[in-house]
Amino acid sequence: MSDSIAFDRAADFYDETRAFPPGEEGFAAAALARAGGLTGQQRVLEFGIGTGRVALPLLPHVRQLVGLDLARPMMERLRAKDTSGRIALAEGDATRMPFAPASFDAVLSVHVLHLIPNWQAAVNEAARVLNPGGPYIHAWTDSIHRQSWWDTWNEAAPQRNAQGVGVRFYEHHNFLDGLGWQPAGDEAVYTYTYRRSPRVFLDQLSRRVWSSTWAMGDEDLATGVAAVRAAMLREHGDLDTPVEYTTSFFARAYLPG
Repeated sequence: MSDSIAFDRAADFYDETRAFPPGEEGFAAAALARAGGLTGQQRVLEFGIGTGRVALPLLPHVRQLVGLDLARPMMERLRAKDTSGRIALAEGDATRMPFAPASFDAVLSVHVLHLIPNWQAAVNEAARVLNPGGPYIHAWTDSIHRQSWWDTWNEAAPQRNAQGVGVRFYEHHNFLDGLGWQPAGDEAVYTYTYRRSPRVFLDQLSRRVWSSTWAMGDEDLATGVAAVRAAMLREHGDLDTPVEYTTSFFARAYLPG
């Protein structure tokens, strides 16, 4: 049994709460392709593929995409959306990938390493299944909500780990340092803006859409929500006027040592 955080319970709300704003997903996919040198000829593995939030817009840049995930309900959502027939899916653990060595031209992970306690095993598996010279492409996003709200939440609501159980938020730029991996080019960055009301984030906390809330007791959750609500009112005066956000999507390719 895996000790990584599976997203079975998130299948019904994942796309609602994690998707790129309409029209931005293609630019994020282009950043991934640019970082990894994807030319449309590669067979690519994405572990933690989920509902295809990244995989579907990436299809124009690959020959075939194979997805691996612990959560079958998430992949069922992807299967319902995929009309291309070019995504093959496997249920399994990224730390024990069910693939032969040298099976893929590139391996990709987006917003998943913070959910894997033994993330080092996952990147070792990426090295094992990569063809010689193939890149591992890692991508992440800075906060999709105002950082001051997250800071308030983390201070007010005791959690198992506010930053996840694997790679921490502040480690994404250098987490492979010292493990023998070498950067293959610079980070590709795509920055976009959008507007959303504070109430949306407050509602997401209350509905436990973030994995860091799943193990919390009701009292701790209520304490954190109340603290964030008070902070929002201090900052903005109300909860319903949309606030502009600027978010950056980062992607970088690495080669095994």
